[in-house]
Amino acid sequence: MALIEYATGMKKQFTATGYVVNQDRSRMLMIFHQGLQLWLPPGGHVDPDEFPSDTVVREVREETGVQARHAGTQPLEMNLNGSTEAQLPTPFAMAAQLIPESAKDIEHIHMDMMYLLEAGDTADLTTQEQEVDAAGWFSRTQILEELTTTDSVRGFAQEHLQQA
Repeated sequence: MALIEYATGMKKQFTATGYVVNQDRSRMLMIFHQGLQLWLPPGGHVDPDEFPSDTVVREVREETGVQARHAGTQPLEMNLNGSTEAQLPTPFAMAAQLIPESAKDIEHIHMDMMYLLEAGDTADLTTQEQEVDAAGWFSRTQILEELTTTDSVRGFAQEHLQQA
């Protein structure tokens, strides 16, 4: 059964993930997620008072200490007036992700908005110890051949990171 069919009626939560690359797009920022035991791009849950595009910048800063900026795709121009409606930075992709039951929550779906961000890769990294065991900048080859990660992260590295 397809995930979308399986997820009908399940609890869903909005999340935002930051695919943070350096300026020459040769390295990507990753965190080691304690709960999942995987190397992943930083990200987290959208708070009720946040836009997802703000969530992703906050989560990257909280989890790694890196101040990233949006470098994503150009949205379709909607000519919104800016006072009663405004365009937001556009995710480059969205995904539904099945999150297994844990001590913290029941099995549920993350509706993840994935943003392309850019940051310098020379600053010291600081990790949020509650969720993140480590953080680092990794090359395309490291992501594809050395890290325990997801197919979607490998796919991003394959398509969007330059060879060092």
